[in-house]
Amino acid sequence: MRNEKLYAIGELAKLSSTTIRTIQYYDKIDLLVAKREENSNLRYYTPSDLLTLQQILFYKKVGFSLKEIKSYLVDANNLTEIKTMLKNQSDILFQKEMEIKTNIAIIEAIIASFDANPHVDLEPMIKMALGLNKQTILDYTKIEFEFDQKTNEKFEEKYANDNDVVEFYWQWKQLTLEAVFYKLNNTSVKSEAGYRFGKKWDVFVKNATDDDPEMVAVYEKGLEKSHKWPEEDLFLYNFCNDFIEGAHNYYCEKKGEV
Repeated sequence: MRNEKLYAIGELAKLSSTTIRTIQYYDKIDLLVAKREENSNLRYYTPSDLLTLQQILFYKKVGFSLKEIKSYLVDANNLTEIKTMLKNQSDILFQKEMEIKTNIAIIEAIIASFDANPHVDLEPMIKMALGLNKQTILDYTKIEFEFDQKTNEKFEEKYANDNDVVEFYWQWKQLTLEAVFYKLNNTSVKSEAGYRFGKKWDVFVKNATDDDPEMVAVYEKGLEKSHKWPEEDLFLYNFCNDFIEGAHNYYCEKKGEV
């Protein structure tokens, strides 16, 4: 012990980029208990304590509560247990992220409705929003979609990883919710709002397909499987699809496109 490097609380705070008050609090709740000099009762810490503190700060950074950290804090060499703990936390954070994205999609869709009509009826939109399942996207992981090899390869060529697929989904969901709210407020497809929405949808479709007929065919095959979609997304799609098509057609007509 005498040959081991020891740290005063100030040194530990500096090395870990945290505050003395934070370390004192961790000591108080028995999360990182300090050693004490017998005569002076001054706190001191070992290199092992520094490593533990770094673990605590890292776990806190990725969203663990102090209570959870106290339960999960393990030997830094136990990589299997640490990996399991972090994987579980990653799943929890992903669920929270999906909830946040749902809220953002709802807010953006309502704002678009306000921009289209200052006298819009908020009540049906709120009622619809309150009934939404903020974890719907996770339901897709439970569904088996069977496509031919060519379709799968084309889809994977466009969407190289899961993040790309998730981003595509949220673009679709936000636009779908916007169309739902327009329809709830009887917005005409042949209105300024309908034109603007048709333009947004046109950009979305072109970004999704790259104007590639083979990619268009991929999405058409996806629509053929829409009966397998989560109930909420299928309901929203069926409810507003006529508005989406009408607004998009109106935009294309105004632009002189087919």
